[in-house]
Amino acid sequence: MMDCTFSFSSVTLCSLQLDKEKLDRWKYSRHVRPRHSEGNLNPVGQGCQNSRTEPLECRDLLVQNALFTGDLEMVQKYFTKDAAINLIIETKGDELRWTSRKFGLWSLTYEQELTTPLHITASRGYADCLRFLLLRGASVNFAPGGKTALHEACAAASTDCASLLLSFGADPEAVSEDGYKPLHLCKSPGSIECVRQLLQHGASVNSRTEEEEDTALHVAARHGLTDHVQLLLRHGAELEAKNEEGQTPLNAACAQPHQPRDVERNLLKLSPGPCSPVGLSCFC
Repeated sequence: MMDCTFSFSSVTLCSLQLDKEKLDRWKYSRHVRPRHSEGNLNPVGQGCQNSRTEPLECRDLLVQNALFTGDLEMVQKYFTKDAAINLIIETKGDELRWTSRKFGLWSLTYEQELTTPLHITASRGYADCLRFLLLRGASVNFAPGGKTALHEACAAASTDCASLLLSFGADPEAVSEDGYKPLHLCKSPGSIECVRQLLQHGASVNSRTEEEEDTALHVAARHGLTDHVQLLLRHGAELEAKNEEGQTPLNAACAQPHQPRDVERNLLKLSPGPCSPVGLSCFC
């Protein structure tokens, strides 16, 4: 195993080392599929073509702190033009899982997630830092943790970051490890402009999630997002599309607890004609 270090400042060194186990996991277990992949799974390493060297792991807390707080001045200091821009950063996720230790012992720990400077800044809406990293050559479709930075920006409803990523060639149809495209992660009212940007850059309005077979219209209706519903319908979203459970977007809207006025607004937008009493009695 090769040891690699990178000097970020006179007072701290960033440890840039991936042991064989993590490197194998990164290469073969984490993936994201590009547009028109027809089911072919590509290792995430193929999405890191801009990097001069193999991506390395950063354990320097000062560097991580600069990224997580959006400190542009420090990010500019640490990430010079000669720095390894596509660093891997391992963080603790939100979910707990049981892990096996020596002698058959098990412990409940937070699942470790792999991320990058691009993902961190995109998910927190730090557009200035994100632009700087992109101009430094960060790989826009790199997905060591199973999602691209565009997935993160859309989930966070960060329109500026999503727009930046798309302008630098981010794939609006990239499929995450969980089977979601960026459009499916626009679940909050503030993500309406992300939806608009995605559609303008070629995202398919009727694409489906892999497990639930939801369309973006199902997602918007389920979350009571009337503006999203209107926008998706104007772009040709299918009213009668059925998901894995046989629900149409109208069914999805009625099946969730919303304020009466929100349900009424959704039904008026989703119904091709007068609302069906049968549908309402089954799902509302």
